[in-house]
Amino acid sequence: MAKLVLIAAVALQISIAISSEGLARSLAELTVFLNAIALVVIYKNSKREIPSPQRDKQTTNI
Repeated sequence: MAKLVLIAAVALQISIAISSEGLARSLAELTVFLNAIALVVIYKNSKREIPSPQRDKQTTNI
């Protein structure tokens, strides 16, 4: 759910950045950058939480 909200926010901010100038554009670009970083962090954390079947097999064979 959080990923979907962040992706929608990125799309909205990109459209604002394209259609505006000055401070509004700069703030839109900044929020897109911060949202992109948040997406990467969420993706990396979700990837760590899911154990792979290969890893489970290796630990049980020892």
